[in-house]
Amino acid sequence: MGKSSLIIVLGLGALVAFIVLKLNSNTKEALSATTEMFSKTQARLIANSGVEIYLQKLKEDRTLLNKTFNNNSLFNGKYNIQITGPESLVTVRSVSNFMGYNHTTIVRARADKVGVYPLPSGFRIATNTVSGVKINGNITISGHNYQVGQETPIPGSTSIPGIGVSSNSHRTTILSNISGSASIIGAGSTPSVQVVNDSVNWISYAQALVSNPDIIINSSNDLNKYSNLGTQNSPKVTFINGSIKINSISGCGVLVVNGNLEINGNFTYVGLIIAYQNAKIITKLNGNGKVWGGIVIASNDVDLNISNGNFKCFYSSSALNLISSALETRRFQIVSWWE
Repeated sequence: MGKSSLIIVLGLGALVAFIVLKLNSNTKEALSATTEMFSKTQARLIANSGVEIYLQKLKEDRTLLNKTFNNNSLFNGKYNIQITGPESLVTVRSVSNFMGYNHTTIVRARADKVGVYPLPSGFRIATNTVSGVKINGNITISGHNYQVGQETPIPGSTSIPGIGVSSNSHRTTILSNISGSASIIGAGSTPSVQVVNDSVNWISYAQALVSNPDIIINSSNDLNKYSNLGTQNSPKVTFINGSIKINSISGCGVLVVNGNLEINGNFTYVGLIIAYQNAKIITKLNGNGKVWGGIVIASNDVDLNISNGNFKCFYSSSALNLISSALETRRFQIVSWWE
Protein backbone atom coordinates (compact mmCIF):
# COMPACT_ATOMS: atom_id res chain seq x y z
CA MET A 1 0.00 0.00 0.00
CA GLY A 2 2.85 2.34 0.92
CA LYS A 3 4.64 1.64 -2.35
CA SER A 4 1.45 2.25 -4.34
CA SER A 5 0.95 5.62 -2.58
CA LEU A 6 4.55 6.57 -3.27
CA ILE A 7 4.20 5.66 -6.94
CA ILE A 8 1.01 7.71 -7.20
CA VAL A 9 2.65 10.69 -5.48
CA LEU A 10 5.73 10.44 -7.66
CA GLY A 11 3.54 10.13 -10.72
CA LEU A 12 1.49 13.17 -9.77
CA GLY A 13 4.69 15.06 -9.00
CA ALA A 14 6.08 14.24 -12.42
CA LEU A 15 2.81 15.29 -14.04
CA VAL A 16 2.77 18.59 -12.14
CA ALA A 17 6.41 19.20 -13.06
CA PHE A 18 5.61 18.49 -16.70
CA ILE A 19 2.65 20.91 -16.62
CA VAL A 20 4.76 23.60 -14.92
CA LEU A 21 7.53 23.20 -17.48
CA LYS A 22 5.00 23.29 -20.28
CA LEU A 23 3.38 26.43 -18.88
CA ASN A 24 6.78 28.03 -18.49
CA SER A 25 7.62 27.14 -22.08
CA ASN A 26 4.31 28.56 -23.29
CA THR A 27 4.91 31.74 -21.26
CA LYS A 28 8.31 32.18 -22.87
CA GLU A 29 6.81 31.63 -26.30
CA ALA A 30 4.02 34.12 -25.56
CA LEU A 31 6.53 36.65 -24.27
CA SER A 32 8.68 36.14 -27.34
CA ALA A 33 5.66 36.60 -29.62
CA THR A 34 4.62 39.76 -27.74
CA THR A 35 8.14 41.19 -27.97
CA GLU A 36 8.28 40.41 -31.67
CA MET A 37 4.90 42.06 -32.26
CA PHE A 38 5.95 45.16 -30.33
CA SER A 39 9.24 45.44 -32.23
CA LYS A 40 7.55 45.02 -35.61
CA THR A 41 4.93 47.62 -34.72
CA GLN A 42 7.59 50.04 -33.48
CA ALA A 43 9.58 49.56 -36.68
CA ARG A 44 6.45 50.32 -38.70
CA LEU A 45 5.75 53.49 -36.69
CA ILE A 46 9.33 54.66 -37.19
CA ALA A 47 9.18 54.10 -40.96
CA ASN A 48 5.83 55.86 -41.31
CA SER A 49 6.87 58.75 -39.10
CA GLY A 50 10.02 59.15 -41.18
CA VAL A 51 7.87 59.67 -44.28
CA GLU A 52 5.81 62.37 -42.55
CA ILE A 53 8.90 64.10 -41.18
CA TYR A 54 10.61 64.31 -44.55
CA LEU A 55 7.50 65.38 -46.45
CA GLN A 56 7.32 68.32 -44.05
CA LYS A 57 11.02 69.05 -44.51
CA LEU A 58 10.62 68.81 -48.28
CA LYS A 59 7.84 71.39 -48.15
CA GLU A 60 10.28 73.83 -46.59
CA ASP A 61 13.39 72.88 -48.57
CA ARG A 62 13.09 71.72 -52.19
CA THR A 63 16.83 70.88 -52.34
CA LEU A 64 16.05 67.61 -50.50
CA LEU A 65 14.70 66.16 -53.75
CA ASN A 66 16.65 63.21 -55.19
CA LYS A 67 18.74 62.74 -52.07
CA THR A 68 19.21 60.05 -49.41
CA PHE A 69 19.28 60.59 -45.65
CA ASN A 70 20.52 57.64 -43.57
CA ASN A 71 20.77 56.76 -39.88
CA ASN A 72 18.03 59.07 -38.62
CA SER A 73 17.21 58.35 -34.97
CA LEU A 74 13.61 58.06 -33.80
CA PHE A 75 11.84 56.17 -30.97
CA ASN A 76 15.08 54.35 -30.05
CA GLY A 77 15.38 53.06 -33.60
CA LYS A 78 16.83 54.17 -36.94
CA TYR A 79 15.44 54.91 -40.38
CA ASN A 80 16.82 55.71 -43.83
CA ILE A 81 15.04 58.03 -46.27
CA GLN A 82 15.32 58.22 -50.06
CA ILE A 83 13.47 61.00 -51.91
CA THR A 84 13.13 60.84 -55.69
CA GLY A 85 11.13 62.41 -58.48
CA PRO A 86 9.93 65.85 -59.49
CA GLU A 87 7.74 67.94 -57.18
CA SER A 88 4.70 66.97 -59.21
CA LEU A 89 5.05 63.36 -57.99
CA VAL A 90 7.49 62.70 -55.18
CA THR A 91 8.43 59.19 -54.01
CA VAL A 92 9.59 58.85 -50.40
CA ARG A 93 11.07 55.47 -49.40
CA SER A 94 11.55 54.92 -45.67
CA VAL A 95 13.32 51.83 -44.27
CA SER A 96 13.43 51.50 -40.50
CA ASN A 97 15.16 49.22 -38.00
CA PHE A 98 14.13 48.55 -34.42
CA MET A 99 15.64 45.75 -32.32
CA GLY A 100 16.67 43.90 -35.47
CA TYR A 101 13.28 44.21 -37.19
CA ASN A 102 12.94 46.17 -40.44
CA HIS A 103 9.97 47.87 -42.06
CA THR A 104 9.72 49.54 -45.47
CA THR A 105 7.19 52.23 -46.36
CA ILE A 106 6.96 53.76 -49.84
CA VAL A 107 4.76 56.80 -50.39
CA ARG A 108 4.00 58.82 -53.49
CA ALA A 109 2.79 62.37 -52.93
CA ARG A 110 1.72 65.13 -55.26
CA ALA A 111 2.81 68.67 -54.41
CA ASP A 112 -0.07 71.01 -55.16
CA LYS A 113 0.80 74.69 -55.36
CA VAL A 114 -1.38 76.97 -53.26
CA GLY A 115 -3.72 78.86 -55.57
CA VAL A 116 -5.14 82.33 -55.10
CA TYR A 117 -8.73 82.99 -56.11
CA PRO A 118 -9.64 86.23 -57.90
CA LEU A 119 -11.38 88.74 -55.65
CA PRO A 120 -14.83 90.11 -56.54
CA SER A 121 -14.15 93.24 -54.46
CA GLY A 122 -11.29 94.93 -52.68
CA PHE A 123 -12.85 94.15 -49.31
CA ARG A 124 -15.06 91.05 -49.39
CA ILE A 125 -17.56 90.42 -46.57
CA ALA A 126 -18.58 86.78 -47.00
CA THR A 127 -20.83 86.28 -43.98
CA ASN A 128 -24.36 85.17 -43.22
CA THR A 129 -25.08 88.16 -40.97
CA VAL A 130 -23.70 91.70 -40.86
CA SER A 131 -24.25 93.60 -37.60
CA GLY A 132 -22.64 96.29 -35.47
CA VAL A 133 -21.14 98.02 -38.50
CA LYS A 134 -19.12 101.19 -38.00
CA ILE A 135 -17.06 102.66 -40.84
CA ASN A 136 -15.65 106.12 -40.24
CA GLY A 137 -12.39 107.99 -39.80
CA ASN A 138 -9.94 108.71 -42.57
CA ILE A 139 -10.37 105.24 -44.08
CA THR A 140 -9.89 104.31 -47.74
CA ILE A 141 -11.17 101.05 -49.20
CA SER A 142 -10.70 101.03 -52.94
CA GLY A 143 -11.71 98.59 -55.66
CA HIS A 144 -9.70 100.48 -58.27
CA ASN A 145 -6.64 98.59 -59.44
CA TYR A 146 -3.23 99.62 -58.08
CA GLN A 147 0.36 98.63 -58.60
CA VAL A 148 2.03 97.43 -55.42
CA GLY A 149 3.32 100.41 -53.47
CA GLN A 150 1.33 102.96 -55.44
CA GLU A 151 -1.66 104.96 -54.20
CA THR A 152 -2.85 106.13 -57.61
CA PRO A 153 -4.91 103.65 -59.68
CA ILE A 154 -3.45 102.19 -62.86
CA PRO A 155 -4.80 104.31 -65.76
CA GLY A 156 -7.40 102.45 -67.81
CA SER A 157 -7.47 99.43 -65.50
CA THR A 158 -10.68 97.60 -64.62
CA SER A 159 -12.23 98.42 -61.24
CA ILE A 160 -14.23 96.19 -58.91
CA PRO A 161 -16.44 97.23 -55.96
CA GLY A 162 -14.70 98.61 -52.91
CA ILE A 163 -16.77 96.44 -50.56
CA GLY A 164 -18.52 93.30 -51.79
CA VAL A 165 -21.40 91.72 -49.87
CA SER A 166 -23.70 88.75 -50.35
CA SER A 167 -27.15 90.38 -50.20
CA ASN A 168 -29.00 93.68 -50.56
CA SER A 169 -29.78 93.69 -46.84
CA HIS A 170 -26.05 93.56 -46.06
CA ARG A 171 -25.48 96.38 -48.54
CA THR A 172 -28.15 98.52 -46.89
CA THR A 173 -26.70 97.89 -43.42
CA ILE A 174 -23.20 98.90 -44.48
CA LEU A 175 -24.26 101.97 -46.48
CA SER A 176 -26.23 103.31 -43.51
CA ASN A 177 -23.19 103.01 -41.25
CA ILE A 178 -20.55 104.83 -43.32
CA SER A 179 -19.77 108.26 -41.93
CA GLY A 180 -17.12 110.94 -41.59
CA SER A 181 -14.35 111.03 -44.13
CA ALA A 182 -14.42 107.31 -44.89
CA SER A 183 -13.85 106.76 -48.61
CA ILE A 184 -15.28 103.57 -50.15
CA ILE A 185 -14.55 103.79 -53.86
CA GLY A 186 -14.46 101.51 -56.88
CA ALA A 187 -16.89 100.21 -59.48
CA GLY A 188 -20.44 101.57 -59.43
CA SER A 189 -21.73 104.44 -57.35
CA THR A 190 -19.96 105.94 -54.36
CA PRO A 191 -19.81 104.61 -51.66
CA SER A 192 -18.86 101.56 -53.67
CA VAL A 193 -20.69 98.81 -51.78
CA GLN A 194 -22.13 96.18 -54.10
CA VAL A 195 -23.67 92.71 -54.02
CA VAL A 196 -21.11 90.49 -55.76
CA ASN A 197 -21.29 87.12 -57.48
CA ASP A 198 -18.83 84.98 -55.54
CA SER A 199 -18.87 81.16 -55.55
CA VAL A 200 -15.69 80.74 -53.48
CA ASN A 201 -16.10 79.05 -50.09
CA TRP A 202 -13.65 81.27 -48.27
CA ILE A 203 -13.87 79.34 -44.99
CA SER A 204 -12.89 76.08 -46.73
CA TYR A 205 -10.12 77.90 -48.59
CA ALA A 206 -8.78 79.33 -45.33
CA GLN A 207 -8.88 75.89 -43.70
CA ALA A 208 -6.94 74.40 -46.62
CA LEU A 209 -4.29 77.09 -46.23
CA VAL A 210 -3.86 76.63 -42.49
CA SER A 211 -3.40 72.87 -42.89
CA ASN A 212 0.19 73.55 -43.93
CA PRO A 213 1.31 77.16 -43.34
CA ASP A 214 4.82 78.57 -43.43
CA ILE A 215 4.40 80.62 -40.26
CA ILE A 216 2.19 79.81 -37.25
CA ILE A 217 1.49 82.47 -34.64
CA ASN A 218 -0.42 81.63 -31.47
CA SER A 219 0.20 84.82 -29.50
CA SER A 220 1.59 88.34 -29.68
CA ASN A 221 4.85 86.96 -28.30
CA ASP A 222 5.11 84.65 -31.31
CA LEU A 223 4.44 87.60 -33.62
CA ASN A 224 7.28 89.56 -32.02
CA LYS A 225 9.74 86.85 -33.11
CA TYR A 226 9.35 87.76 -36.78
CA SER A 227 10.83 90.76 -38.57
CA ASN A 228 8.32 90.23 -41.40
CA LEU A 229 5.58 87.89 -42.53
CA GLY A 230 7.04 87.20 -45.95
CA THR A 231 8.52 89.43 -48.63
CA GLN A 232 7.81 89.99 -52.32
CA ASN A 233 10.80 87.79 -53.11
CA SER A 234 9.65 85.14 -50.67
CA PRO A 235 5.92 85.35 -49.89
CA LYS A 236 4.56 83.18 -47.06
CA VAL A 237 1.31 81.70 -45.83
CA THR A 238 0.92 82.93 -42.24
CA PHE A 239 -1.64 81.43 -39.85
CA ILE A 240 -2.57 83.43 -36.75
CA ASN A 241 -4.49 81.10 -34.46
CA GLY A 242 -6.66 83.35 -32.30
CA SER A 243 -7.42 87.02 -31.90
CA ILE A 244 -4.52 89.33 -32.65
CA LYS A 245 -3.52 92.97 -32.66
CA ILE A 246 -1.03 93.66 -35.43
CA ASN A 247 1.13 96.75 -35.26
CA SER A 248 4.09 97.95 -37.30
CA ILE A 249 5.22 94.91 -39.29
CA SER A 250 5.28 94.16 -43.00
CA GLY A 251 4.36 91.02 -44.87
CA CYS A 252 3.62 89.41 -48.22
CA GLY A 253 1.60 86.33 -49.14
CA VAL A 254 -1.61 85.11 -47.54
CA LEU A 255 -2.39 86.02 -43.94
CA VAL A 256 -5.12 83.88 -42.33
CA VAL A 257 -6.52 84.87 -38.94
CA ASN A 258 -8.80 82.57 -36.95
CA GLY A 259 -10.22 85.20 -34.62
CA ASN A 260 -10.65 88.91 -34.08
CA LEU A 261 -8.35 91.00 -36.23
CA GLU A 262 -7.16 94.44 -35.17
CA ILE A 263 -4.63 96.34 -37.27
CA ASN A 264 -2.79 99.36 -35.89
CA GLY A 265 0.35 101.37 -36.51
CA ASN A 266 2.23 101.26 -39.81
CA PHE A 267 1.35 97.70 -40.79
CA THR A 268 1.81 97.06 -44.52
CA TYR A 269 0.88 93.91 -46.39
CA VAL A 270 1.05 92.75 -50.00
CA GLY A 271 -1.36 89.94 -50.84
CA LEU A 272 -4.50 88.54 -49.29
CA ILE A 273 -5.75 88.79 -45.70
CA ILE A 274 -8.51 86.40 -44.56
CA ALA A 275 -10.22 86.61 -41.16
CA TYR A 276 -12.45 83.56 -40.74
CA GLN A 277 -14.37 80.97 -38.74
CA ASN A 278 -15.26 82.64 -35.42
CA ALA A 279 -18.98 83.27 -34.99
CA LYS A 280 -18.30 86.96 -34.32
CA ILE A 281 -15.33 88.73 -35.87
CA ILE A 282 -14.55 92.24 -34.72
CA THR A 283 -12.32 93.83 -37.30
CA LYS A 284 -10.62 97.08 -36.35
CA LEU A 285 -8.49 98.75 -38.98
CA ASN A 286 -6.75 101.75 -37.46
CA GLY A 287 -3.43 103.59 -37.68
CA ASN A 288 -1.60 104.15 -40.95
CA GLY A 289 -1.76 100.58 -42.20
CA LYS A 290 -1.82 99.79 -45.92
CA VAL A 291 -2.79 96.63 -47.78
CA TRP A 292 -2.20 96.03 -51.50
CA GLY A 293 -4.21 93.05 -52.66
CA GLY A 294 -7.42 92.53 -50.73
CA ILE A 295 -9.17 91.51 -47.51
CA VAL A 296 -11.81 88.84 -46.93
CA ILE A 297 -13.93 88.36 -43.82
CA ALA A 298 -15.59 84.92 -43.78
CA SER A 299 -17.70 83.80 -40.83
CA ASN A 300 -21.28 83.33 -39.71
CA ASP A 301 -21.49 86.88 -38.40
CA VAL A 302 -19.35 90.00 -38.53
CA ASP A 303 -19.13 92.96 -36.20
CA LEU A 304 -17.31 95.38 -38.45
CA ASN A 305 -15.49 98.32 -36.89
CA ILE A 306 -13.30 100.31 -39.29
CA SER A 307 -12.35 103.58 -37.65
CA ASN A 308 -9.95 106.00 -35.98
CA GLY A 309 -7.07 106.10 -38.41
CA ASN A 310 -5.71 106.42 -41.92
CA PHE A 311 -5.98 102.77 -42.90
CA LYS A 312 -6.00 102.06 -46.64
CA CYS A 313 -6.94 98.88 -48.50
CA PHE A 314 -6.03 99.01 -52.21
CA TYR A 315 -7.24 96.26 -54.51
CA SER A 316 -4.23 95.11 -56.53
CA SER A 317 -4.38 92.41 -59.19
CA SER A 318 -0.59 92.66 -59.51
CA ALA A 319 -0.22 91.79 -55.81
CA LEU A 320 -2.51 88.79 -56.15
CA ASN A 321 -0.74 87.65 -59.32
CA LEU A 322 2.60 88.02 -57.55
CA ILE A 323 1.70 85.72 -54.68
CA SER A 324 -0.10 83.29 -56.98
CA SER A 325 3.04 82.79 -59.06
CA ALA A 326 5.71 83.13 -56.36
CA LEU A 327 4.14 81.53 -53.30
CA GLU A 328 6.12 78.35 -52.67
CA THR A 329 4.00 76.83 -49.93
CA ARG A 330 2.59 73.51 -51.05
CA ARG A 331 0.29 70.93 -49.49
CA PHE A 332 1.41 67.38 -50.23
CA GLN A 333 -1.46 65.14 -51.21
CA ILE A 334 -0.80 61.42 -50.69
CA VAL A 335 -1.39 59.55 -53.95
CA SER A 336 -0.38 56.06 -52.81
CA TRP A 337 0.94 54.41 -49.65
CA TRP A 338 2.63 51.00 -49.67
CA GLU A 339 4.19 49.06 -46.81
